[in-house]
Amino acid sequence: MTAVAAGVALSRGLLVYAVMMIAGSWVYPLLTVHLPHRHYGDTPLTQTHTLRGRVVPAMFLELTYHLEHHLYPQVPSHHLARLARRLDPVLAEAGVKPRKVI
Repeated sequence: MTAVAAGVALSRGLLVYAVMMIAGSWVYPLLTVHLPHRHYGDTPLTQTHTLRGRVVPAMFLELTYHLEHHLYPQVPSHHLARLARRLDPVLAEAGVKPRKVI
């Protein structure tokens, strides 16, 4: 009886894990590839969007600083937040408005 209960619990856990992985495989690319590149412009400063915040950028491994990533692709993602702070005056002068997230 214990083996049956353990099997049911294990199979439910595997099912939950599989559903979460499938959902994540759709949501992560949507949030890090499709949405940042939607409605892009023709200039380097309008080719993608950038998001600013603390929680969301950390969840997406700093890839929400997507404009900064496109402008300086050789900068490692863990330095993009610092780069973004340095670029803020330049972007503001150019009329680029980062989107605020949590």
